[in-house]
Amino acid sequence: MKEPGSSIHVPAARAGRPPSRARELNPHELVRVEIRMPAAVAGPLFARARAAGRPVSAVASDLLAAALADDAGDAMA
Repeated sequence: MKEPGSSIHVPAARAGRPPSRARELNPHELVRVEIRMPAAVAGPLFARARAAGRPVSAVASDLLAAALADDAGDAMA
């Protein structure tokens, strides 16, 4: 169920297959993303997730959110 006035626009993107349509999602809806990364990045990511006792996807999501916020000039604490 959509929350009025709080949707997030997720544009279509080419991801190794034909682009899908753009979507409007609630801020806390989950979006599945498959990524490939160098082992030099995956190793520390998996180690950090293991040390925190959290899923790799949750740790990766937190790190990406912080990096995107930092890039926008409003780094997360």
